[in-house]
Amino acid sequence: MAMSQPRSEGGRKIDEIVWSAEELNVVEKPNGPAAAALLAAAFGSLVMGILTTWAEAYTGFADKINLQHRVGPLSGKVTFAGLAFVIAWVALSLVLWKRNLPWTPVAIVAAALIGGGFTGTFPKFFDLFAPG
Repeated sequence: MAMSQPRSEGGRKIDEIVWSAEELNVVEKPNGPAAAALLAAAFGSLVMGILTTWAEAYTGFADKINLQHRVGPLSGKVTFAGLAFVIAWVALSLVLWKRNLPWTPVAIVAAALIGGGFTGTFPKFFDLFAPG
């Protein structure tokens, strides 16, 4: 049953109706699918950083992931990072489908993965791994 709760606003008395979740038929859905998408995107970012570092440090690897010669090794980096995202999304969605996870650990893990992927794309970082 809705309850009337009086309150004062600007010197006027206002009755505010307060509803309970049961009255509104509000059902909390699990956040597992959203967490799976966020973590999979972060994993794809990490794979992109790893592939970028590896391709810039070793030209033989860059030649192997060159899927479209007009584009260069970027075509392989983006393709494989995209595949990593899709595979991780499917796998995590199956595992987390009906779960409700706390957002703080999910956000921390996602931020760490994205940070690692972002770092892997900086020349000063991947030059550390270049031979000679």
